[in-house]
Amino acid sequence: MPERTCGGSAAEATRTARATNERRGRVGEAAGQRSRASSRTRGRSASPAPLRVPFGARVSAVPGRAVRQRVPGRLRRAATVLLAAGLTLLSGSALAPAAQASAFQVGPATEVSAVPKAAAATAIDASAVNETYPAVVSLDQISPPVPVAGQKITISGTVKNSGNSTIPSLQVDLAVGSTKIGNRFTIASIAQDTTPQPGQDPLELPNSPTQQLGPLVAGATSTTFTLTVDVNDLGLSSGGVYELDVDATTGGANPQPLGVARTFLPYDPSPGSAQPTQVATLWPLVDQPRVQAQVYHSGATGEAGQAVLTEDDSLIQELGPFGRLGQLLSLGSAVTASSLKLSWVIDPDLITTVDAMRSDYQVVSDAQGSVAAATPDCNCTRKGSAAGTAAAKQWMLGLQAALVGLNSSQVISLPYADPDLAALAHHPTESAALVDELSTVGSASVPDLLQVNANESVAWPYEGYTDSQVVSLARSLHDNQIVANSESLPYGVSFTPNAARSLGNGTTAVVADSTIADIFSGDLSTKSAQTMAEQRFLAETLEITDEQPQVQRSILIQPPRSMSASTAGALVTALQEAYAGKWIQPVTYGTVASATPTPGVSSTLAPYPANVRGNELQTLPDVDQIQADLNELQKIITPPDPYRSQFDAAILRSVSTQWRSQPQAGEDYQMNTQAYLTSLLNSVSILAKPNGVTLPGSNSATIPITVENNLPQTLTNLVVRLTSESPNRLAVEGTGILKVTNAGNTKPSYKFQVKAAANGKVKLVAQLFTTVDGTLVPYNDLPDTDASITFEVNVTQVSDGVIAVIAGGGLLVVLAGLRLYWKRRKDAALTPGDSPDGPGGPDSHEGPGGSGGSDGSGGSEARTASGPQGTDGADEADAPPTGADGQAESGQPGSHDPENGIQSPV
Repeated sequence: MPERTCGGSAAEATRTARATNERRGRVGEAAGQRSRASSRTRGRSASPAPLRVPFGARVSAVPGRAVRQRVPGRLRRAATVLLAAGLTLLSGSALAPAAQASAFQVGPATEVSAVPKAAAATAIDASAVNETYPAVVSLDQISPPVPVAGQKITISGTVKNSGNSTIPSLQVDLAVGSTKIGNRFTIASIAQDTTPQPGQDPLELPNSPTQQLGPLVAGATSTTFTLTVDVNDLGLSSGGVYELDVDATTGGANPQPLGVARTFLPYDPSPGSAQPTQVATLWPLVDQPRVQAQVYHSGATGEAGQAVLTEDDSLIQELGPFGRLGQLLSLGSAVTASSLKLSWVIDPDLITTVDAMRSDYQVVSDAQGSVAAATPDCNCTRKGSAAGTAAAKQWMLGLQAALVGLNSSQVISLPYADPDLAALAHHPTESAALVDELSTVGSASVPDLLQVNANESVAWPYEGYTDSQVVSLARSLHDNQIVANSESLPYGVSFTPNAARSLGNGTTAVVADSTIADIFSGDLSTKSAQTMAEQRFLAETLEITDEQPQVQRSILIQPPRSMSASTAGALVTALQEAYAGKWIQPVTYGTVASATPTPGVSSTLAPYPANVRGNELQTLPDVDQIQADLNELQKIITPPDPYRSQFDAAILRSVSTQWRSQPQAGEDYQMNTQAYLTSLLNSVSILAKPNGVTLPGSNSATIPITVENNLPQTLTNLVVRLTSESPNRLAVEGTGILKVTNAGNTKPSYKFQVKAAANGKVKLVAQLFTTVDGTLVPYNDLPDTDASITFEVNVTQVSDGVIAVIAGGGLLVVLAGLRLYWKRRKDAALTPGDSPDGPGGPDSHEGPGGSGGSDGSGGSEARTASGPQGTDGADEADAPPTGADGQAESGQPGSHDPENGIQSPV
C-alpha cells in the first residue's frame, strides 16, 4: 500500500462574516389590545390594563401617563456572527481507523457571542438620539436600589455627547413621578420613552440635587456625576413602583432638555405585608459542542481511545476562574446553598466533554498542520494541554461540590447536546431517525458523573417558544414538563398567573415570564446596563406582587442558555435585592412546576413566530444522511461496534440549539462529521488495477481482486463480484461472487477464474455488495469511491485448442499433396497391359507412412485436434474454488505480477 501522508499543506478555509440579525420585535397581547390615545394622565389607572407587555415592545396608550411624541429609533438586538475558520484534519495512523485512509476537513466550531437583545429599553441607545437631544445619560449606580424612608439615595453616572457639536453648558438633575405606576403595562410604556418629552415628563424635585458638567465636546464623555437626596424628599406617597428620571439640560434660568435616562424606583415602606411571589430561576450550564466524532487511538493495548476536540484554548479559558463557565459555577455555588435556590440546567455533552479533558485528550491541529503542534505519528491532532486537564479537573470537582445535597427538583438534565427540539418538531420527516437518539444518548452522564439525582423529563425548546408540534415531540420523548415562554402561552388575564399550565395528557407547561426574560437577554457587560436591568427587574417583580398582594403566585425566570458572567451577576444581585425587600420568595423549579395552575388562565398555544422559525437549523436532511451512512457501515463490521455511540453523540451535536446563533459553526461541525464517516466507508475498498492488463497463456487464467480493509474490525456480510462486459469473449466462471472476510487492517486477494474465447480487449467490473435478506445491495454506492472498479484485460494469445485446430488443417493439406504426388508418379511407372486391378491397384496401395489411406489417417487427427479442448479438464481441476464459498488468498502467491495484478493458473 502506498504511504499515505498526514498532510500539513491544506489551506485554511476562511469565510465571510454573516450579516447582523435585527432584534426580534415582540408584541404582547396588551400592545395589541390598545391604540395610542392623544394624551396620558399621570396617576394610577382605575382599572389595570391586561398583561402582558413584552420587554422592549412598542405599546399603545397607557393609563396613568401622558402621551409623548416618539422620535424614530427603536432599541434593537443585533450581533455579527463570526464564521468558523476551518481547520484541515488530515489522515494519520494515530487517528481512529480510516482517518488515515481519507483526508477530511475538521473546522473548529469557533465560539461566537449569541445574538444579543436589548439589555434594557431604559438604557438609551445612541441611535435614538438626534441633534435635538444629543446627551446620552448612563446610570452606573443607584444606591440603595430599593430606597428606605429616612435614608438617602445616591445616583451616579456619566453623560456622552453623541451629537456633532459641542454642548456649551451641561447640567444633570433628578425627577421622580408624583404617583406610583399602576401596572406592568405602564412600566413597559415608560421604558420605551428614550428622549425628553417637554411638558409631559415628571417635574424636577424641589431643591433637586444638580451637578454642572461644563462644556462637552462632540463624542466626549463627561466625568462621573453623583446626585444624592433624602428618600423623604422624593415625594413617594405610598408603596409601589415610581418613575425615576435623570435629566440632562442646558441649565440656567430657562433650561433646555438635552437627554434623559429613565428607570424605576421600587418602594415598599411595609415589607412583608403582601404574600411574596415565589420565584424559581433557571441556571443553565450549556456550551457549544466541541468533541468530534472521531476517536484518537495511540495503539496501546486495551486503550479505549481519546476524545478529539475541535479546539480547547477557549474552553480552558471558559472553565477558568475568570471564564464564563468558571464564573457561572462560582457564582451559582455561592448562592445555591443560600436562600436563592437556583435550579441548575445542565447539558450532558458539556459534562462528558469536561470529563474527557480530565485525562488524555487530543485537539485538532492548526490549519497549517504545524509539525511543532503535531503528534509523532500524525500532524492532524496534537495532545491536549496539561492546563486543559487541570482546568477540567478543578471545574468538575467544583460542580460536584455545588450540587451536593440537591435533588431532581433543583437539577435538570437536558437531552444530550441540547438539541433544537423546535427544529426537529417542525421537520418531522427529516428528524424521524433522530428522535430515538434523544432518549438514549448520554442520558446517564449528569447523574453518574456529577453524583446527583436529576430531572430528565424536562423539555426546553429554543427560548421557550412552543407550539403543538413541540408539545407532541416532548411527549414522544416522555418529557412531561416543557419550559415555555409567555408569548407562546399568553396570560390572557390582567395579572401574572402561576407559571404552571396544564396542556393535558399529563403534560405541564412551566411558563417563563417573557418580559423578565428579555431584561436579561442582552449584553449586560457595562455597569450601566446592569443597573438598568436590576432596577427594571425590581420594578416588575414588585408590581407582580402588588397585583394581588394577598394571593401568592409563582413565576419562572428563564435567562439565556449561554448566559454571560456579567448577566449572571446582574440577575443574582436583582434576586438578592428583591428577596431582601421581602416581595419575592426564591423556590426551586420543582416547586413552581408542581404548583396548581391558576384558574381561568388559557392553555391555548399561540402560533409559532415566523421570525423565530426562520433561524431554525436548515441542515436536518444532511443529518439524516449521516444516519443513513452510519447504518451502511454497521452492516459490514463484526461486533463489538466502536462507532455507533460516538456517531450517535455527534449526530445530536449536529442539531444543537447552540447553532441557532452560530449557523456557520454548526454547518462546519456537521460537514466534518459527514466527512469522517465517509472516510470510514471508504476504508473498505477494492485496489485499483491499471488498464491494459495482459492475459497471456492458455484460454483459462486467474484474476485476483484485492480488497483493502483499513478498519480494525473483521468484515462480514460483504461480497465481491466480478463481471465481464463481454462474456462471449472473456467469461468469469462460476457465480463470479466471493465472500469478503478480511480481518482488520488487511488486504487479501480474492481469485476469480476466467476463460477466454477470442483475442482482444475486454472490460471487467469488480464491485463490493452487502447482502440484505439474500439480496445483493451495492456497498457505499456513492460517486468517486473505490467500492467498484472497472479495468481492461487484453487477451493476446488464443487457447491451445484453437492452435491444434489450425495445426490439424495444415497437416491435411500436406497429406493431400503427397497423395497426389505419389499417384502421378505411380501412373507414370505403369507399363502397357498392367491391370489396374493387380497388386499395385488402387484397392491395395500403401503410402510411405504405413498402411491405410492418407485420408483415413489425416482425417482422424483433424477430428481429434478439432474435438473437445483437452486442457479444459486440467484447468478446471487446478482452478480455485468459485462461488459464495470461495476462499481469499492473502499476499501474492504463485507468479503474481505486481504491475498488472494478474495471477497465472496455479
